Amino acid sequence: MSSKAKTATSQPTEPTSSAKYRLKSVLSYLLVFTVAYCCFMVNRGEPNHLFWDENYHVTSAERYLAGVAHFEPHPPLGLLLIAAGEAWSETNLSIDKQVLVGTKQISGDALPKDFDFNGMRLMPSLFAVFGALVFYGLMFQLFKNHLHALLLSSLYLFENAFTVHFRAVHLDSFQMFFSIAFLWHFVYLWQRKTRLKIWQYATLASLVGLAMMVKVNAVVLLVLFPVLYFKDAHTQDAKQRSAWLKDFASKSGISIAAIAIVFFAVFYTHASLTPTLPSADTTAGRQDLENMSQPYRSYLEQHQKLTPSMVVTIAHDYYKFMDKDHLGVPKLDITKPGENGSHPMHWPFHDRNINYRWDSADGKTAYVQLVGNQLAWYSGTLAVIFCLILVINYRVFAIPPRGTWPTYHLIEVFTGLYVAFMLLHLWLITQRVMYLYHYFIGLMISYVLLALLWQYLSEVHATFAKYRTRILAIASAAYLSSYLFFLPLSNHTPMTKEQCDRRNISISHIVDCH
Repeated sequence: MSSKAKTATSQPTEPTSSAKYRLKSVLSYLLVFTVAYCCFMVNRGEPNHLFWDENYHVTSAERYLAGVAHFEPHPPLGLLLIAAGEAWSETNLSIDKQVLVGTKQISGDALPKDFDFNGMRLMPSLFAVFGALVFYGLMFQLFKNHLHALLLSSLYLFENAFTVHFRAVHLDSFQMFFSIAFLWHFVYLWQRKTRLKIWQYATLASLVGLAMMVKVNAVVLLVLFPVLYFKDAHTQDAKQRSAWLKDFASKSGISIAAIAIVFFAVFYTHASLTPTLPSADTTAGRQDLENMSQPYRSYLEQHQKLTPSMVVTIAHDYYKFMDKDHLGVPKLDITKPGENGSHPMHWPFHDRNINYRWDSADGKTAYVQLVGNQLAWYSGTLAVIFCLILVINYRVFAIPPRGTWPTYHLIEVFTGLYVAFMLLHLWLITQRVMYLYHYFIGLMISYVLLALLWQYLSEVHATFAKYRTRILAIASAAYLSSYLFFLPLSNHTPMTKEQCDRRNISISHIVDCH
């Protein structure tokens, strides 16, 4: 590896205990929070109508507020948080929301009059802000530079798809927060030079457990545990085989136990907050009663207490409902008119963005369009391709990387995680239809790879290293410009047909203009 490249990228490290360092950290987090608040919290009540999966999730959240036992297609954590936001905000206390309790899906026309979405959308929007903060933390953990981490945070802050999806009554902002927090902690542990403690594995496992308790496809993050342990086992001299097996068993066991504790805590909360037997007079109640075991019914009828074994029984019934519901989801059919689903192999190229809602008045139309930041999206895809080539060159053709090994090893780890993500979803697409937003974890991994690629190029090319900050600033400004260009589609902003048509300049078709 080139010593010249290494010299060009070496930077003095400021002591983390210095007042200047702490001030920079506080100001950086404050800036990220402010921008994220503007992107995700402001205007979250618009449109004041249901769109996409909100017609399912508002009913689920209301059942928690009413204390009625129920099952849902997704694990409980995200829905519990949505309900907490509605309870905390108290925006709809003056209206009767009982109609939401009796159905699994509600139309906009059936919503209570004067229903305010700000409460239901509060926690998804707030966790979108938290996601920006942990993404900044991840970038700083990687590069130990406040300015670079701020500029790289534009990948998250100025992602149009996040703006649309995260501030709605959807689950993805919760999953993204826990997933990025997991990746941040993983990188922190990866960079340590000393042997990892058993509790550090437990903390990491708790984060992935929380992500899985929002949406189960976060299970892909588990592939990083053996990768981390393999590195961890090589930070010390070789041990006796029996000692190694004991160490492996204890750290694997604590990781599994931590995930189990998270699962138990979530389902205990779920059961504690919903002690009321659903009504057989409602469609939702009948569906839930059909899938309840007799022990669960006995608990709801107050014949049994909420013991640990009862929590396990409730979780088992919930899982059976999820599995049954999953089998009832249609598969992808690209020949079907109006099919919004898409194939995972097309996701990196932004195929099949979705028009969630459009409203026309006075010669203008306002859209809620699942459209990504095109420039950032394709930058991430190119980074994935470059990193795949880099890994194949080394692992297949034995061509060593030209950058430093720490950077290359992280590129290899995150490239492997991306491949695992795609393989999982290539299997899932054979089971059910999937949509562009199912790529969000993969998109985030591609953004991490894009950041690592920027670092790699700084290590390989002295000229790139010299202007690395300027290059990053120009790229961030370009991402902001792209974000602002597509923002009317994200913000439900009224546009003429001519203004809308201007947005169809991307490789992929963006929107059908009305």
